[in-house]
Amino acid sequence: MLPETQTPPSRSRAAAAAARFALWLAPLALLLVAATASRGAEGGSAGVSEGQLLRGAGLFAAVSALILLVLAEFVFRRRMARGTYHLLLLVGLFMLPVIAILGASATVLEETKTVASCNSCHIMHPFVNDMKDPSSATLAARHYKNGWIPDHQCYSCHTTYGVHGTLEGKRDGLRHWLLYVTGTWKEPINYKGSYPNINCTGCHAGTPKFQRVPSHAALNRYLSKDQVGCITCHGPSHPTPLERPVTPGKEAPK
Repeated sequence: MLPETQTPPSRSRAAAAAARFALWLAPLALLLVAATASRGAEGGSAGVSEGQLLRGAGLFAAVSALILLVLAEFVFRRRMARGTYHLLLLVGLFMLPVIAILGASATVLEETKTVASCNSCHIMHPFVNDMKDPSSATLAARHYKNGWIPDHQCYSCHTTYGVHGTLEGKRDGLRHWLLYVTGTWKEPINYKGSYPNINCTGCHAGTPKFQRVPSHAALNRYLSKDQVGCITCHGPSHPTPLERPVTPGKEAPK
């Protein structure tokens, strides 16, 4: 029998394997952090965004799980105790993948709030270009030009698509996505979904400027029930179909 003060060889080798694994992961972690930081700098942000950190955590967990499983199965399996082997399998097959999935899901939720995410679909280019056009008189352009919404300008006015949005908003978003990925939308694009006034009054209703307008008080009951839309008086949020260029490939047959 081994003396009580002596560490069993199998456990000693397992500890050494764990140390090697940590040394493998340290440079990888630094590379992922550097990559997310450089992406944040390229995007013009002051630092690394929450979405970029979550993306880095998800990638780190996914790569770590792969390396851990390869090392445990093909390199150190015969050198470690059965309990240590099963523990590493538990971490590599379940714990790290869960972190990767959560990181990926959170990344999607955070990144889809950005204007760049909306602009990644080419059919949205006319809307984003108009919003950033200082000479445009649309509601979106006026909000953007005056800095009334400091960040996530698209998402702030389309929150019904989000996790906490309405069922109608999720239905509209899913329909729009299906039409886009299948290429079956028709030009010119006309918005047929529901746009509740709460997306406007949620920011404006409590301001003194809003309350000083007599028509707002007179129409309050109709505005709260979406029987009258804000854009009825304040103009279109985006360019009208006739003001937008037709998506290439969607021209009407001559």
